[in-house]
Amino acid sequence: MNSLWNDGAAAACGSELALRAYTSRLLGGEKALVMYGGGNTSVKLRQDGEDILYIKGSGSDLALVAEKDFSPVRLDPVKRLIEREALGNDEMIAAFRAAQKDPQAPRPSIETVLHANLPFKWVEHTHADAVLALADTRSGEAHIRAAFGNTVLVVPYRHSGFELAKVCHEVFTRQATPDTIGMVLLHHGIFAFGATARESYERMIALVSRAEDYLKRRQAWDIPLHFPAALEGDDGIEAIAALRRDISRAAGFPMVMNVCGDLMSLAFARRPDLASLSQRGPATPQHAVFTKRLPLLGRDIAGYGAEYRRYLAENAPADAKRLPDPAPRVVIDPAWGFAAAGVNAFHADATAEIFRHAMKIFCRAEALEQYVSLSPREVLAAEIEYGGFEQAVRSRYALAGQVALVDQALASRERIDELLAKGAAVVGLDTVPAVRALYRRGDYLGVVCGSDGIDGALEQAVRRFGGIDLLFSESDELAEACRPLLALSPVSN
Repeated sequence: MNSLWNDGAAAACGSELALRAYTSRLLGGEKALVMYGGGNTSVKLRQDGEDILYIKGSGSDLALVAEKDFSPVRLDPVKRLIEREALGNDEMIAAFRAAQKDPQAPRPSIETVLHANLPFKWVEHTHADAVLALADTRSGEAHIRAAFGNTVLVVPYRHSGFELAKVCHEVFTRQATPDTIGMVLLHHGIFAFGATARESYERMIALVSRAEDYLKRRQAWDIPLHFPAALEGDDGIEAIAALRRDISRAAGFPMVMNVCGDLMSLAFARRPDLASLSQRGPATPQHAVFTKRLPLLGRDIAGYGAEYRRYLAENAPADAKRLPDPAPRVVIDPAWGFAAAGVNAFHADATAEIFRHAMKIFCRAEALEQYVSLSPREVLAAEIEYGGFEQAVRSRYALAGQVALVDQALASRERIDELLAKGAAVVGLDTVPAVRALYRRGDYLGVVCGSDGIDGALEQAVRRFGGIDLLFSESDELAEACRPLLALSPVSN
């Protein structure tokens, strides 16, 4: 991994906060560092006679972050929170809000206390795949120490938020030396820090590069893409639509489903050790918020649901106010690669990207030694704590999870606008290539479709979104071709 620091771009930043946004985007643009835009960064500034911590707001994309996406919090009251013996998330977030200099700013990251108590002006936090491939092994701590020497501290896994901040503070206070430039959080990610923007950013790049080099030296970096042929089976678009219907009904609401058939996904789906490797748990508990703890192998939705309900019964706390639904979010099938489901197209894509990260981590950790995950109880705690976003999406958008196919899309902008505004994923059909660029967003797919191309158009639509629920067309031929798919809609009568 190479530094992308550019002296000209850095000099063009008009403030230290702009520089903070610039280096954050450099990190966010490296897909091997971030989990669907995740990670957080901060800078400590002196303003109006007080110390202010500017930390990336919760939910903002590290690759696109701007100055407005950082939340300014008064440093002293946030730092003092570390003196507490315990602090629940609700109380902690209320304390963040009370310390915010600008109440209209985004909600501060859940890792604000951790950033505040690191004695560095600039702090970076990512979920680098290469570092997790070292940490998520049977001898993870030993591999980390061999790769990084005394430049990093190793922190045992703790739940994100106050628990994590507390243990990081304790480890740093006891073990930090002048050589310390970062911390590896087992089953979580990596921190780097420095006195300047460039130093802090380039320390992150250097640490991740050392992890990559360590894997390469041990022949655990390259992921073979050779795979056996898939067994013959029903892998047509009706089978895909039926799977989406069954997942949606198990969840209790319609879901978009993205089929990922790239070479790496197919190779992973046909590994001889798939039944073992894929069923050990996620790379981090945060992954499970999108992917669930385990993917489904095959298409037995009912069987998965029964196992998941047992997992809940054995591991959920008695006072849990909300439990996840029993439907899978990732389905691995040798015919397709894998399919990723989400409450809308954005979240289906998030699930797909996160599982692509996970596959790389699984494969490299297994090649290094043996991939391991955390206990089911620890994973479920993250699912419960950080889930709930699907209900929020569904309450806001009337057509969340539904897929609409609109014929003659170039003449139907008003209808498509309405469908997108209501949360539907939309497939626009037309006879001219301009339909592809009609909207540049993840919940729209433009497909060129002539009179002889209906089957190919539907193939693209179903592989991208999983099926069709709503059809807007005056074509009898298109209506007839869509009839089997509409019959498999999770919202059909």
